[in-house]
Amino acid sequence: MGNLWAKLFGKTDSTTVQIVRNAVVEGIRYLTNIAILWYLNERLLGPDWLAVSTFVASLLAGLLNYGLCTIWVFHKKAGGAGKSLVQFAVFTLIGAAGLAINIGITTVLTNRCGVYFLISNTIAQITVFFFNFFVRKRVVFSEKKA
Repeated sequence: MGNLWAKLFGKTDSTTVQIVRNAVVEGIRYLTNIAILWYLNERLLGPDWLAVSTFVASLLAGLLNYGLCTIWVFHKKAGGAGKSLVQFAVFTLIGAAGLAINIGITTVLTNRCGVYFLISNTIAQITVFFFNFFVRKRVVFSEKKA
């Protein structure tokens, strides 16, 4: 039981374990984003404020994603508020690059190759999942050698 607990929650440098943890975190991020978006759009602000609701939901889900990646997936501490803010900004920029890749893959596969849009987007989502994971692991959460 102790070994299972360590695998689930302990610090690890195993890329395989980190990918599985990241998949769980991405699922939590997605569900959080959808729940907040629904609440803001359906209960609080209304459909006229969809852009604001989408922004707020994405920001809050992104903060949760960053926190879980920092604490659970990679077990890294930023080392102060200033460094944390920079780390979060880089984390978010990588996510924005992933979004651009997602849009590009989905658009090309659908419009130029005739692939059904949900299949195109699924291929894009899988590609971006690995892009975000490996770039964030190397750039945001890597061990800096002095």
